[in-house]
Order: sequence, then structure tokens, then C-alpha cells
Amino acid sequence: MKQFLLLLVCLLSITANSQNTIGKTLQNISIKDVNNKSCSIPYWGEKILVIFYTDPDAKDVNEPLSTALKNRKYPLEKYQGVGISNSKDSWIPNSIIYYVAKEKQKKYPNSIILIDDNHTISNAWTLNNTDNSGYVIIIGKDKRVKFIRMIKNQDESKLIIKEVLRIIDEEIK
Repeated sequence: MKQFLLLLVCLLSITANSQNTIGKTLQNISIKDVNNKSCSIPYWGEKILVIFYTDPDAKDVNEPLSTALKNRKYPLEKYQGVGISNSKDSWIPNSIIYYVAKEKQKKYPNSIILIDDNHTISNAWTLNNTDNSGYVIIIGKDKRVKFIRMIKNQDESKLIIKEVLRIIDEEIK
């Protein structure tokens, strides 16, 4: 019973922390591109951004949402998906993470893939540990957080699809 209550308190604090971020303006952060060069997140303040900030060990955690977004075919002049690998929380060597990211960038040239190898984003944006999980974050053109949620498995990703699509639809109008 004690462990259950502790788990419940942890889950509630994660949700509360995420909900307290909604509406806040975030600053763009300098991290790394697939070539290990310093860069900021592209299209910051220009497009609606859906950021997948994920531990590489949990790379498929957001597959259902990612597929739904691709199927929606949002206009590229208004919307951009960004995958950011939180390599600091992974056991996978950075050299392999960069190699895989480069290959994905070639395969999906319209995608943006970046690497955070030092918890730069999680520290700046006050995110919880993403070990074996990830965040979905929607940033509006006004640089404000429209949505943020930690996702631990594909079932959780499926549960947020309607809400994420609704928010993007509203932001694009």
C-alpha cells in the first residue's frame, strides 16, 4: 500500500509539473544536429512545433502519435515535427545515436532530428527524467507551450492523439 501511494504521488506530481508549464513561454535552446554541430531548434516562433524529446532506448514510444501526425498531412509552411534524442539518459553510445540519427535524416529529409547529449533541454525546460520514456511538447508560433505530456508507452501515445490533433488544428487556423 505504501508503494502504491508513493507511485500515485509521483504520477500526480509529474502531471502537475507538466500542466504548470502550459501557457509558459520557452526559450529556444542550443543543442546538436545529426553532424554533432551546435544548433538551435529550427522554425522557433515561425511554425507550430511538435517536439518529441525521447530517450533513444524508447524510440518507438510515440509511434502511434507520429503516424497520426504524418497521416494528417499538415502544411509544412505552418507545422514542423522535431525529434530530439535525449542521449544522456541512454546506455547507447553517442556515436551510434548520431549515426542512426543521420540515417533517419537521410531517409526522412523533411524531418528535423536533433541530439541533446547533456540534458540541456530537460534542465532549461524543467522536464523530469526521460529514462525509457519521452515527452511530447507542442510549442505555438508565440513560443508558448500548448501541450506537454510524458509518454512511457505506445498505449499512452494513442490516448493523446485526438487532443494533440485538436490543438494543432486550432493553432493552424
